[in-house]
Amino acid sequence: MPVTESALLNGVNDEQRKVVTQTQGPSLIIAGAGSGKTRALTHRIAYLMEQGVKPWQILAVTFTNKAAKEMKERIGNLLEIEEEKNVNPFSFGSGKMPTSGTFHSICARILRREIEHIGMDSHFVIYDTEDQRKLVKEILKEMHIDDKELKPRAVLSYISRFKSEALLPTEAESQASDSHMKQVVAVYKKYQHALKQSNALDFDDLILETVRLFNECPNVLNKYQETWRYIHVDEYQDTNHSQYLFISLLAQKYRNLCVIGDPDQSIYSFRGADIRNIMEFEKEYPDALKITLEQNYRSHQLILDAADAVISVNPDRPKKSMWSEKKEGALPILNEVENEKKEASEAIKAVQEFHRKHGHFKNQVILYRTNAQSRLFEEACLRSGIPYRIVGGVKFYARREVKDVLAYLQVLLNPNDALSLLRIINVPARKIGLTTIGKLQEYSSINKISLWKTLHDVEEIQSINQPTKERLSSFIEILDKLKIQSEKVTVLELANSLLEKIGMESWLRDETEEGEERWRNVQELLSVMQKYNGLDPLISLTSFLEEVSLISEVDSLNEGLDDALTLMTLHLCKGLEFNHVIIAGCEEGIFPHSNCMLNKEQLEEERRLMYVGMTRGKMELHMLYARTRMLWGQTQSNEPSRFIYDIPDSLIERRSDNVLSAFAWASDSGFKKAKQGKDIEPFRQKAHIDAEFNQDMDFDDDINQDSEAELAAGMRIRHPSFGLGIIKSIRGDIAEIQFDSGESKTLALSIAPIERV
Repeated sequence: MPVTESALLNGVNDEQRKVVTQTQGPSLIIAGAGSGKTRALTHRIAYLMEQGVKPWQILAVTFTNKAAKEMKERIGNLLEIEEEKNVNPFSFGSGKMPTSGTFHSICARILRREIEHIGMDSHFVIYDTEDQRKLVKEILKEMHIDDKELKPRAVLSYISRFKSEALLPTEAESQASDSHMKQVVAVYKKYQHALKQSNALDFDDLILETVRLFNECPNVLNKYQETWRYIHVDEYQDTNHSQYLFISLLAQKYRNLCVIGDPDQSIYSFRGADIRNIMEFEKEYPDALKITLEQNYRSHQLILDAADAVISVNPDRPKKSMWSEKKEGALPILNEVENEKKEASEAIKAVQEFHRKHGHFKNQVILYRTNAQSRLFEEACLRSGIPYRIVGGVKFYARREVKDVLAYLQVLLNPNDALSLLRIINVPARKIGLTTIGKLQEYSSINKISLWKTLHDVEEIQSINQPTKERLSSFIEILDKLKIQSEKVTVLELANSLLEKIGMESWLRDETEEGEERWRNVQELLSVMQKYNGLDPLISLTSFLEEVSLISEVDSLNEGLDDALTLMTLHLCKGLEFNHVIIAGCEEGIFPHSNCMLNKEQLEEERRLMYVGMTRGKMELHMLYARTRMLWGQTQSNEPSRFIYDIPDSLIERRSDNVLSAFAWASDSGFKKAKQGKDIEPFRQKAHIDAEFNQDMDFDDDINQDSEAELAAGMRIRHPSFGLGIIKSIRGDIAEIQFDSGESKTLALSIAPIERV
């Protein structure tokens, strides 16, 4: 039975109704967080079809295939249309459903049909990231450029940025201001020529070549303008310049363009997203209908008010004020802690408390600015027995660069570890390929000697050429020297020396955000080593590797569980929602990130990132910052994030494990109230002092000490699985425990759920 107009408009609010029904001409929909924009958009498309617009005349562009699939399903449900089967993926203008998909998928379909108009074969191949990297490496070799001087990933990052800004090599050349960029552009020219020779496109070309097609072939453009008379673009704030050009050309004729998004959630400039596309939409379309969706269906009002206080500081943003019918709720909590370990333990306590009250770990999330921050939360989860999942990444000790450094240390401890030796033989890249490795293994097998001994005998292997022998000899010489050093210095000093000798930093840091992230992970590994500084050199190395091994072993037991706590970076949380949100590391230099401190536009984006994180929360929001922090191998003492200073006192509950901070907040609050002529309430809830502190304590004492006594040899402890026992010895974070049951266990204190009795 067909759906009536009243049914399509049922359950939408007044502003959403305008989105649905006002379908002619350009429309700008500013859709705040949790405001039901997907509902408004799908109802609008269904309404168009109900009003007689043919499905093939409607285009919906999304940023993920998942979003496109969800939109189709919702429209199908609204109009009672069964899922279409056996639809030609390269055809337009057929079927019962509108065309929906990502920019890349839609442009690929256009090019398959039309690319011959601009001199290419329709059987073109699409190069993935690995194909692109290989091609750039070949070009660098051809140009006699050392790939250590100009790294392939850095070149590809620049090329992608050029293409997202719709800059061809000749245009990029005119903007190259120094020798480095001129070299990059020279590679870009050869890269594009090589793609054409191979009848290949990369992902950025799919959009850029479609724009070129439309510009050079008006008849083709007109064909698609006639095909798609009603165009919708979701997440318009995330579009780059080439995507903007594609949409502008398509919409030129009929101007029925509806873009929907939120400038306050534009957080992907590092991918080429241009916030100006949405900010300047009304300049391009002066007659555009502008609708602001401000009613939030996700969070309660206190969370929204706190988030609005943070984002309102950004200049030149469309004014909107989010509101919710859920007026009551828990105040957002701002928690000051002593250090990064206390931050992790407080976060997990909050997770456990919420779990006790409301059930389910999967409805909770811990958000952080960089991946390297995940390690302590992972360990705290393991220690507490909380299953967790890392979204959009891998667990800390499973990250490639972390495993590479660990493999080096394993070889220094045990040179006969052939698996670790094979892992590092070409890390960093030293031109040791699979053919050479095969010859080494063959020699090792024939002579019945270890791979380690084989490398020392490399001059005897006739099948390996001299330049390769020299590189292998240089590699084994570094390891020999480090092996001698491992008997004299702690694991931290050894690792620092190792990283310097193999050039790990320059290899990882390749002018890309991914390279910076990988180097930060290596630095965070150094933080773990600090606790073994007081031990004898070989014991220090052995104990550290033992701890990592124990963590990995326990961690593997938690995989595959459905009800798991989510850990993720703030950049990945957009579009998601959780009952309980914890944002960690709210400190200057961490969030906002140190790389953004001197750039006005980047600072504004960091503030938008905080807004995105805060507005993920439905029921509770918890923000944490530490007075001192061991991060990336260094101890830091940072000021609290400027963002949290923008939240009014009335909108947060302050907590601290430092009594002086709590007194200061209470006094400051009282002073402000006195100035306003109001009653002074010196100890309000938000100046909360944790119960673990004795308010009568002597201020000369160390008030920052951890509430839990340090574990030591001879102490009685309890383990939830093994019961009571006695600590026999402790090496760094490795404890030998004799349990009353007669069992003896080696446990990593960083993750073992034990308590003193």
